[in-house]
Amino acid sequence: MQATPTPGQPVTIVQVVEQPSREVSVADILLGSVGLVGLTLLAAAVVGLLAGAVLILFKRLRPGNRLNGQDAEDTALHLSS
Repeated sequence: MQATPTPGQPVTIVQVVEQPSREVSVADILLGSVGLVGLTLLAAAVVGLLAGAVLILFKRLRPGNRLNGQDAEDTALHLSS
């Protein structure tokens, strides 16, 4: 609802001015893309290290494997010449 001014009231006009937006340059785009690639590489390295640690721990804790001092029940074929 809009209020209508009475004849004795002064009318106030308000002009809303938007702030100018900052220009985006080629350097801004390049910096953003390099940052995104760096973040992706860092995340991949962390996930890879965690996966490797889990696999190594799984191999060490599994019974009957050479890494934890127990010989496996596998038979060696000695096929190398």
